[in-house]
Amino acid sequence: MEKLIQGTSTKLKELLALFQRQRQVRYGALVVYLLIWLFSSGSLSTTIWVGVGVGLGWIIGRDNKQED
Repeated sequence: MEKLIQGTSTKLKELLALFQRQRQVRYGALVVYLLIWLFSSGSLSTTIWVGVGVGLGWIIGRDNKQED
């Protein structure tokens, strides 16, 4: 059981590192999230607003990270 937890933890760390390094992976995750949101809400306008909000949060978070 401990090996399973350790292996899963290692894979998650590798995935997080890939997510932080690769811009295409981040954009892909955002697109998948918005598609899931669209299919679950059924509202294109709500999905657009969520996309705008996520984008703004992303920009603000990136700017704050660069200031540190």
